[in-house]
Amino acid sequence: MMSSSIPWTKIFFQSACPCGSGEIAYKCCWRGGGRWEKTPVGTIAVSKTSTKNAGCYLSPLGNCGTKITREHFISRNILERMTQSKLKFENAGHFFGGKQSVEISIDAFSAKVLCDNHNSALSALDTSAGLALTTIDALGMDIERVATGEPFRSFYISSGIDLERWMIKVYCGLVAAGKIRGQSGDVVGLESLSRNLLDSLIGTASLPQPLGLYMHTFVGQQRRSRGLSFGTIKLTDGSDGVGGLILSLGPINVVLVTSPLYGEAFSDPNWYRHQPLAWNVRQYGSRIAYLFTY
Repeated sequence: MMSSSIPWTKIFFQSACPCGSGEIAYKCCWRGGGRWEKTPVGTIAVSKTSTKNAGCYLSPLGNCGTKITREHFISRNILERMTQSKLKFENAGHFFGGKQSVEISIDAFSAKVLCDNHNSALSALDTSAGLALTTIDALGMDIERVATGEPFRSFYISSGIDLERWMIKVYCGLVAAGKIRGQSGDVVGLESLSRNLLDSLIGTASLPQPLGLYMHTFVGQQRRSRGLSFGTIKLTDGSDGVGGLILSLGPINVVLVTSPLYGEAFSDPNWYRHQPLAWNVRQYGSRIAYLFTY
């Protein structure tokens, strides 16, 4: 859907599109009158087969290939933009054997969890996420630039639907590889990957509440200008179960709720589902905005 009108963004309609595609805005996401829309990937076209490969976490949907391929939980091209060698996780109690701090190489941040058919088909989501992370990184640099006092305006746009589905892909891969566990040590198993998650990943259904992508933000919240890190959220019922995945993309923090047992999103007024204007700041004569379209 098109965004509501953001009149001041009209100045960008003849510039490179704020989505990062490289196209001119009026040929890409500009919809006129200060309105924008990033067209989402849509339903993933998977080649038809009669195979269900037990090593592929999407096997319940059928149409598997015969070969299991190694998949980076976060695509390698994204990881290489964030770090040159190792990834560091702090307070990583739900990851990698329950350790509180761990460093791993980019090559080690992968596992054989998808068949070749599905791995290839889902690459469109990695491409879309790569564009989103590029623009978020640019947003981080603009936030640093504000402090110089030079007035300027910047505007960025991404598909919130694509980011949600990409985070589902990251979460499913980690679960399928046995990388997420409760603090008691119990591994989150494949049975936790509901049909809702798998159908949404492919694009044949939308996630019912409380599942889905949220932003958790409040006045005075401190955010890093750049970088990438992630962790998990616990269920709100007092158990040790995992309720979803947190991803900090520098200035933007998002949460993917993956369990229907998670209820905090309904009681905390700082949780936002399908939040369109994720970043909207006026400071020192500058104006910066980041828009997600749904």
